[in-house]
Amino acid sequence: MKPFNKLLILVPAALFFMTTFTAAGQQKPALPKIKSVIVYDEKYDKLISKRTKDSETVYDAHGNIIEDIQYINNKVDKHFQYQYDASDNKIKELELDSSGKVTKTSEYKFDKGLRIEKTIYGADGKLKTKKTYVYATF
Repeated sequence: MKPFNKLLILVPAALFFMTTFTAAGQQKPALPKIKSVIVYDEKYDKLISKRTKDSETVYDAHGNIIEDIQYINNKVDKHFQYQYDASDNKIKELELDSSGKVTKTSEYKFDKGLRIEKTIYGADGKLKTKKTYVYATF
């Protein structure tokens, strides 16, 4: 077979695979923006079912989690609130007790998109720990 004839066979095959993978790789329609999600847990025991709130998550317009609440038996177990900068980096995290009182505050600093520092303060506002991040780059 001449090289030209081989090319005629390979080109249609290549076009077939390109169109097949392009069609399969098409993007899915955009999901709606979610403002919050509540998860319920239902347990069944014979004819009785018990429904409890498992968690509640609240998002900002950018899709960042701004509040996360975990429940046990419909009572708050863990509660977190988050703040972000204009680049969607998490810059502050509050941990609250079941009554809504802040028990711990974490603050984050960034440089060129990389986290460089995390400081953790107790309920009294006093520094508890500080972590620094050092990156090796190419």
